[in-house]
Amino acid sequence: MRRHTLAIAILAALASTASVAETSDPQSLLIEQGYYWQAKKNPERALETWQKLLRLSPDQPDALYGIGLIQVQQNHPAEAQKYLARLQALSPVPRQALQLEQDITVAVPDNAKLLEQARELGEPEAEREQAVALYRQIFQGRQPQGLIAREYYNTLGFTAKGSSEAIAGLQRLTRERPNDPIVALFLAKHLARNPATRPDGIRALAKLASNNDVGGNADETWRFALVWLGPPKPDQVSLFQQFLTVHPDDSEIRALMNKGIAQGKGGGTWQRDPQMTKAFKALDDGDLKTAEPLLAARLAQKSNDVDALGGMGVLRQQQERYSDAENYLVQATRLPGGAAWQSALNDVRYWNLISQSRDAQRAGRSAQARDLVAQAERLNPGQPGAAIALAGFQAQDNQFDDAEAGYRKVLARHPGDPDALSGLINVLSQSGQPDEALKLIDSVSPAQRAKFAPSVKINALRATQVGKLAEQRGDLKAAQAAYRQALDADPENPWTRFALARMYLRDGQIRNARALIDGLLKSQPNQPDALYTSTLLSAQLSEWKQAEATLGRIPTAQRTADMNELATDIALHQQTDIAIETARRGQRPEALALLGRSEPLTRNKPERVAVLAAAYVEVGAAQYGLDMMQKVVENNPNPTVDQKLLYANVLLKANKYSEAGEILREVQGQPLTETGRQRYDDLIYLYRVKQADALREKNDLVAAYDMLSPALAQRPNDALGVGALARMYAASGNGKKAMELYAPLIQQNPNNARLQLGLADIALKGNDRGLAQSASDKALALEPGNPEILTSVARIYQGLGKNSEAAELLRKALAIENAMKAKTQVAQASAPGTSYNPFVGLPGQRRQVTDLTVAGAVPPPIDAPTKSVTSNAFASATSNDLSDPFVPPSSIASIDSPELSPARRALDTILRDRTGYMVQGLSVRSNNGEKGLSKITDVEAPFEARMPVGDNTVALRVTPVHLSAGSVKAESLSRFGKGGTEPAGSQSDSGVGLAVAFENPDQGLKADVGVSPLGFLYNTLVGGVSVSRPFEANSNFRYGANISRRPVTDSVTSFAGSEDGAGNKWGGVTANGGRGELSYDNQKLGVYGYASLHELLGNNVEDNTRLELGSGIYWYLRNNPRDTLTLGISGSAMTFKENQDFYTYGNGGYFSPQRFFSLGVPIRWAQSFDRFSYQVKSSVGLQHIAQDGADYFPGDSTLQATKNNPKYDSTSKTGVGYSFNAAAEYRLSSRFYLGGEIGLDNAQDYRQYAGNAYLRYLFEDLSGPMPLPVSPYRSPYSN
Repeated sequence: MRRHTLAIAILAALASTASVAETSDPQSLLIEQGYYWQAKKNPERALETWQKLLRLSPDQPDALYGIGLIQVQQNHPAEAQKYLARLQALSPVPRQALQLEQDITVAVPDNAKLLEQARELGEPEAEREQAVALYRQIFQGRQPQGLIAREYYNTLGFTAKGSSEAIAGLQRLTRERPNDPIVALFLAKHLARNPATRPDGIRALAKLASNNDVGGNADETWRFALVWLGPPKPDQVSLFQQFLTVHPDDSEIRALMNKGIAQGKGGGTWQRDPQMTKAFKALDDGDLKTAEPLLAARLAQKSNDVDALGGMGVLRQQQERYSDAENYLVQATRLPGGAAWQSALNDVRYWNLISQSRDAQRAGRSAQARDLVAQAERLNPGQPGAAIALAGFQAQDNQFDDAEAGYRKVLARHPGDPDALSGLINVLSQSGQPDEALKLIDSVSPAQRAKFAPSVKINALRATQVGKLAEQRGDLKAAQAAYRQALDADPENPWTRFALARMYLRDGQIRNARALIDGLLKSQPNQPDALYTSTLLSAQLSEWKQAEATLGRIPTAQRTADMNELATDIALHQQTDIAIETARRGQRPEALALLGRSEPLTRNKPERVAVLAAAYVEVGAAQYGLDMMQKVVENNPNPTVDQKLLYANVLLKANKYSEAGEILREVQGQPLTETGRQRYDDLIYLYRVKQADALREKNDLVAAYDMLSPALAQRPNDALGVGALARMYAASGNGKKAMELYAPLIQQNPNNARLQLGLADIALKGNDRGLAQSASDKALALEPGNPEILTSVARIYQGLGKNSEAAELLRKALAIENAMKAKTQVAQASAPGTSYNPFVGLPGQRRQVTDLTVAGAVPPPIDAPTKSVTSNAFASATSNDLSDPFVPPSSIASIDSPELSPARRALDTILRDRTGYMVQGLSVRSNNGEKGLSKITDVEAPFEARMPVGDNTVALRVTPVHLSAGSVKAESLSRFGKGGTEPAGSQSDSGVGLAVAFENPDQGLKADVGVSPLGFLYNTLVGGVSVSRPFEANSNFRYGANISRRPVTDSVTSFAGSEDGAGNKWGGVTANGGRGELSYDNQKLGVYGYASLHELLGNNVEDNTRLELGSGIYWYLRNNPRDTLTLGISGSAMTFKENQDFYTYGNGGYFSPQRFFSLGVPIRWAQSFDRFSYQVKSSVGLQHIAQDGADYFPGDSTLQATKNNPKYDSTSKTGVGYSFNAAAEYRLSSRFYLGGEIGLDNAQDYRQYAGNAYLRYLFEDLSGPMPLPVSPYRSPYSN
């Protein structure tokens, strides 16, 4: 923008001195030369000319101004101020001083931005008022000068109160710039728009109609002004006659003139309705809000008012409501005196057709769009709009040759047409002709640039072409700088952003690329091109799911043909990725079938055939894939360079380096499209990196470095190239240097598994075992389902001596690949290139560099003879014999495999932890206790709805409960309540428990809060918070802790509360406290220990304290992905402060021994199938239970004394105890699951039975094997 503004200033000065240059004196000639060189952007020649002029005349204003302007252009404001001071010291102060002062002001970045904003505002009066305010902010009260003054006054004239000031300003400019036809045109237009000065404006337009520069515009406005004038008064008839002399066939103007003559003869003077005059004045000023109600009111009074109908038609045209405009104008032309509106009607029909054609093109109806354009062309062949629209459509359809020819044809007929000029620049840019585009941009004068539509950012276009040329040279730094400059000039352009993002990608700056593209999406989330470029970036990163999601946000009606083609590309890539993943799981026939079904997606498009062919290579059918691409090339008598490059890419993936190299050498130097150039550069880069890795494997580090160094010079920060360099340093024993190279890469891409593996490899060679372990573990965590990652981590584990873990990983990888050869996935990294070979002279290495650095763009295969050259022989080095075939060693690592999705089981685990569901259960629990007292039958129907919220889940739980203990027998009444003789009846209760729960699976955090069943005799708040997670130092160790308040569900008394026949109430006990546990499990054996402490509180019940300790150990007798068998030993101890295992008033009615010890042998068997999973658990052992004697009525000494101090006897028992539990779950469909559980607990004379069933519905589909072990759904009140 700054250079654009200064160029205008130069042109302004040049135009103002044109009359001086007509003389032949030396000073005048130097003035002409000085402005000429400045207009040509040659400040050196201009400065030389101005200095010559100053030697002739030290105070010459043009010379002082010219040098001052050069200082402004070169961003030397202080120097420019010195020349301004010299100009201001002259008397009288010349106009050049005012102009230079304005140039310095406008060059300030803030003011330059204000000027850009003012120029971008549109035609509505409100926006023009804003533009005027911005101009005045720049001028800071000074009188506007030069071409900026010209555009300011023109804008001012269209505001409500700016006409008089604008006319005065333009009149001043005509005196200062008598040879500027644009100033004269602007002045004439504003005079014609003002009813009071309209005749003067018409006369001025008549004079300008013959001007070569502005004649067409003036002639068109001349006619409009006559229409605005209406039927002429006698003294105005000559104005019409003058026009008809030039346009004798204009029947509408002739009819209007005759109408005025007739009215004059009749003695009456025609006057337009005052409201209509006001409406047309508003319409002329672009004030549509004022004009529309006035015209509508007139039509309401007189529906056949010809001028009101015509005016409304013009208004609708300005609103781009072309159908309505045509309707009004048709009515006007059919009325008497309506012939004057015929031209406007033709104009509306013309633009309506073009508008319809653009709508058709956007909707993908190209044939209809072209037909509508042809109709418009036939309606008005002299207008360029139709031809420009057609060229634009051709450019959108990538028919660049036709589009270029169309734009050039328009420019031949209408030189300087801004839409055709900007369209041609865009076509040249898009068609891979940045040099031609740049030449054209530089040939456009500032005056022509000023006419471009606000959407055309010429400075951004120019910088973009500079960037493309730098790309072609392979100068990524210069390309980045140019694209950044383009982005500064046009920050909202998604394509400029994408161009810069591509450079970031090639430089390894993936985060910066993504941030650049996503930045525009934040401000314009629904802008189609912003979404499209984001999709393209995802495609370049092979993030196909993200690409599909982003493209899906573009409404179908707004998608271009290219977008639809990209959708097909994405679908093909997703299909091939699924096939590759399927093959690596060992299902190669299924993978080949998938690829076969994908072939119709290619539609014989070479680029897609290449994608499919590469996929065949990946799944092990390399020859079939190569044959596919070979047919593409051979079936075309003249295969394009792009097709050959696509074939070379597939050859590289198949490790056919010699054949790929031959193609690359063949196309070297041939003309390439923009896409072809990028593809060629990428292939050359990949070719060098792969061969450098192969040379490193052969321990020829000198040749490897020479092979790689040109690639590093081209892309000094790309991860792929510098990863190869780091591996060379590691191979040479310089682990420190290798680590230095990897450090910034890990920082830039911490979640790149291959980088982590490269770091682990180098750390292992440097004997940094801790770093090797952590980096390989992170790689495994990043891609737990990728067989190449598993294989590489296994290799690192073997180096660390962890052979069992390595074997386990290898078994998993082999199960996935099913005997496919595991390829070690090497890391990728990035670092700056160097200008020397650091490996020359190392032990076992060459003493001199090779010629591989300078062997041409495409170096020879690595098995060809490689010459050693001296350091001063680079310039004359030649390429080697290319005839020897290159057969890559088997140890070369593949670097082309796309990232795979996580393993199916890992994905299912994630979904199982996070997906929402609804579950309805039914559970029954009963025991063999004494009826009315310890007997309980517990029936519950728990319901839960869980929903994911980010990485967490929340749940609502509703649990209806019915409890029954039966009736208290007459002989048991003394042991119930207060021991009265009143019948207690059946002991039962019902209620509904409510709770909400929260879980964060990643953090192992759970929390819930609710209320025990509402409807019970007693209910209270219950809930808890727990955490269970591994220790960071070793994930085999875990810890857990919880704090809770839970109901004690041993009996009706403890759970719901009881009431005796006399109405005494007690019970409703809760356990309040915490529990902590530690465990260790290495998948071979496990140990655990726990401790808990709770306070038991109830209603009219004595408080109690419970302490519990336990530990155990278990061994995995079988531990496979589909089944596990464990055997262990467990022990526990428990004590209660008081024995409250009774049902008289003051006792809680729950098991509460003072000494409890158990020693058991638990065994667990679990197995999982595709749709069914189950587990069986059992334990048998010894138990010792000792309970102290207790008062009948603890806490009530009066009652205890009244009843003669009765006591319960103490007991002590030792015996065998056992338990059994079986659970299973069956997948009915991908969303419905049916499960159940049964259990039995036995201890001497006590036995409890339990069972439950449930139906679960998931909100997302789940596939893969069932979880192991099964985790049955249980009531929140289950033990």
